Amino acid sequence: MTPATTSAIASATAMTMPPPKASFAAPAAPEPSTRASSARLKLWDIPARFHCPIIGTCLHVGELRELARKIGCPRHAGLSDYEIHVSYVTSAESKNQLSVAAQKLLERKHAKELRRFATLKTPAELQRVWDEQLAEGQVPGAFWALMTHPRADNMTRDRAYEAVHMLSHQVGAGLNADTKRLTEARKALQTLRQDCAADAARSLRKLAAREARIEQLQQQLEEANGAVEALQQAQLRILELESGDQLRELRAQINAMQSEALEQARRRKTAEAQADALRQQLDRAQTRIHALSEQLSERSASCAALEQVVNHLDLGSDTCCGKDCSQCPRREERRLDLGGRRILCVGGRGSLATRYRELVKRCNGELVRHDGGLEQSSQRLEALLASADAVVCPADNVSHDAYLRAKRFCKRTDKPCLLLERSGIDTFVRALADLAEHPQGAMSGVQTV
Repeated sequence: MTPATTSAIASATAMTMPPPKASFAAPAAPEPSTRASSARLKLWDIPARFHCPIIGTCLHVGELRELARKIGCPRHAGLSDYEIHVSYVTSAESKNQLSVAAQKLLERKHAKELRRFATLKTPAELQRVWDEQLAEGQVPGAFWALMTHPRADNMTRDRAYEAVHMLSHQVGAGLNADTKRLTEARKALQTLRQDCAADAARSLRKLAAREARIEQLQQQLEEANGAVEALQQAQLRILELESGDQLRELRAQINAMQSEALEQARRRKTAEAQADALRQQLDRAQTRIHALSEQLSERSASCAALEQVVNHLDLGSDTCCGKDCSQCPRREERRLDLGGRRILCVGGRGSLATRYRELVKRCNGELVRHDGGLEQSSQRLEALLASADAVVCPADNVSHDAYLRAKRFCKRTDKPCLLLERSGIDTFVRALADLAEHPQGAMSGVQTV
């Protein structure tokens, strides 16, 4: 799958897509349309349940922002990526300035795929080419071409929708795997650095010992050379002597010196052999250090690449940085007083639900939670909204329907509603601080944190 396709599918995972009709159910009645059967569908002609995956998969959020700027929609500049997506999905239900601009951008961007699909005449041919494009990772253009094709029936569109929906889950799982590999790479890099430092220290110690040994052997070699020179001088003196005790004494001295010279020569050869062996060991140690340095560089580069992938995802952190505790949200927990108010959390990470509840309890409040449309119904959401004193809604972990219901309800009833850009603990604590600063009844309406 290409990086562009992965990015498009990843952008679609940030929202919850409405479930399509099962592909194995009885064929649905044809979607109402006033267009001729031979003409391609416009964006607003496509059933509304497909608008979310089309906008999220076939267009990048950066393209959506640039398009809104070009057609003169300044109110989009301050919206989050999620709100930009929602505005385009909502506008796609009818023909208007925004949906017409999106239609033109889709036509230009995916012109190549549209030309290829234009030659197809039957749902079977459309299904075959879609399967080929899906296998090659060419999803965005093929998805738009199929959804607008006049010969595509409900079953063909539903199958394509199902494939894109499952790809979004696979991309999410891939991001979790990348995070795990990054952690493992960091641990391996730390271990490798420690091993490399230890090997380098040992090699330096051995190198120093070998240099000292070489210096000692060189000194012995110089001594042996001096002995040879002394022997040569003695031989010259012998030639001057002809006979007598002195001659015998000198011969004895010569014999002794010859023996000493032979011993020195033997020791010199041994020293030279040892020096050669030490030089070879030194060469091997230097080769090992070089190999470890290259391996360290490779691991560092791999770690940096994984960190980029992760940085592009914008996950955030809810743990203490360990640096400036004066700005830590945990310092505010004991000072915040919600006055016994009942706080409704719509959406958010399920893994942090217990921590949300503990924080509100510490702040003299009660937390109730709706999962944002994952399993709980919209009827239960309406009941919880009515019984809550204030509402917080993490926008990065909630369905379109639950998000809009909560926002509309709070606007209608003038109930405090804080829309959180992220579902991390730090953002949640800032929301509690905003609520605690305003007594019950002093804050109303929808605000973004």
